[in-house]
Amino acid sequence: MGGFGWWPLIWSLILLSVVLIVGYAVYAHGRTPATGRSGTDTALSTLRSRYARGEISEEEFEERRRRLEE
Repeated sequence: MGGFGWWPLIWSLILLSVVLIVGYAVYAHGRTPATGRSGTDTALSTLRSRYARGEISEEEFEERRRRLEE
C-alpha cells in the first residue's frame, strides 16, 4: 500500500474540515446577537408604544430614548 493508502484518508479529513468550517460560519452568521441594534430597535418600539398610550411622560420618553441610543 505504501504512501498512497493514506491519501484518501487525508483528503477525507481535509474535506470534512472545510465542510465543518463553512457550516459553522453559516450558522454563526445567521444567528441574531443577544444585544445590539436589534435589541435596541425592539426596546425603542416598546418605548414609543408606551408613550403613545400615555403610560409615560414626554420627559421620561426622551430620557429613556437617549439612553437607548447611546
